[in-house]
This record gives sequence, structure tokens and C-alpha cells, in this order.
Amino acid sequence: MPPTEHVRRATNDAVAVVLLRCTDTGRAYWDWDDEEWLRFLGHNHRAFQGQVPNWTAGAVRPALCGYAYHLAGFTSFNRLGHFDRLALACRIFGRRLVETEIRQVRTVLTGWGYQYGQDHDKGVPSVMSQLFLLNRSPHSSDLTTAFFDRVRREDLLTDGGTRVLFAVQRAVAALGHCEAPALRSGAEQASHAGVPPTWGEWVERWTATTTMTHRPRLHSRAALLKAGRWVADQQPEAA
Repeated sequence: MPPTEHVRRATNDAVAVVLLRCTDTGRAYWDWDDEEWLRFLGHNHRAFQGQVPNWTAGAVRPALCGYAYHLAGFTSFNRLGHFDRLALACRIFGRRLVETEIRQVRTVLTGWGYQYGQDHDKGVPSVMSQLFLLNRSPHSSDLTTAFFDRVRREDLLTDGGTRVLFAVQRAVAALGHCEAPALRSGAEQASHAGVPPTWGEWVERWTATTTMTHRPRLHSRAALLKAGRWVADQQPEAA
């Protein structure tokens, strides 16, 4: 599909503001590091608009994100505030490929009963787009366990994305591309101390097979373990 007039103008304006920036800084764009690109792109759209001419098209910033990605390997998109990361991933990798990869993960989540897998949900497409950009690959088969660990360790997603990451990794693991995410939070680490062994086994089986989303599952697990301690204390014959 040929680009629209709006896209062509945004692309041309993006080239123009890059050249203006080179003039202002006295340095060529290929000499800019991530921090230089970050200052140019701004931590949000308002910060960006404050340093470019008024004649620029509204889609200039997303176009510049693509230039930063291709020209400098920039991937710090979690530091740029709100913008459409799905559109950027589609622009860089191709819409058909990105949507096909996302659909595979959503199908798994839908089969488990996750709300994240539903068509109206924007969380999974946004997070997977961020992961593709960070990994410089649009293939879920390239989302390894080590990569997921790095994303968590270096806090490379936006706050909303972090909440969806657990479900996405579970689905990618089910597709055979990585290990399932480890349980890390305090609720996940709730101790079996004082819980009857059989009760504890039932709780862990329920935790592993329930279709509840991540946070409710953790709170329910902790509550079930508490109930097991109560049974052991108050109704030992039942335990």
C-alpha cells in the first residue's frame, strides 16, 4: 500500500528536523548516542514539540523514532512516554508479520481464559511491540528466557507493560520458545509453613492450572495457604 500524503509529509518533515538538529548541535546524526536521541525525541510529545518548528506534521515524532531505531540502534522506547508502539513496530517490521506474531500469543491467552487475549485488549499488542523493538526482531521465537530476564532486570517496559509481561512470557513459553516465568512477588513466595502437605499440593495444582490472571491468582494462592493453616489449627481431623 503506497504511503498517504500525511505519511509522506511526516517522513519529509522528520528528515528536515534531523538536519536542523545537526546544524544546531554542530554534529552529524551518526555521531549521536542514545542520550542525544532521547533529548531530541523528548520524554513526552509536549517536550518534543517544544524544540521543533511549528510547521512539522503531527506524526513526525513516530517517524523519528523509526529513524533513531535504524540509524543508531535506539531502543529506549520505555523512556519516551505515551505513543503508539504497535504502529512503530508495524512500520519497522511490517504490519502483517507483527500482527501474525501477536495473534499467536493472544490465541494461547484466550485459550487459557485471559482477558489479555481478547480482541479489545491493547496491552498484549503494546507489550509485544515493545519486546520486538527491544529485541530487534519481530519473531516471538526469538524471545528467549534470558531476554525476558533482562527486560525485568533493567526495567525496560512502561509501568502498564510490566503488568502484562508475565502473561506474555507464559504464552511464549507455551509456544516452546522460552521457559515459563518464575514466581517472584511476595504473594508468589507465600510459605507452605504450617500448611498440611496434601492441602499444599492442591493449592499448587490449582495455581498452575487456573485461568485467573496473574495478580488475582497470586492473592488467591496466598489466601488458600492461609486457609490451610487455619484448617490445620482449628480442624486438624479434617486436615
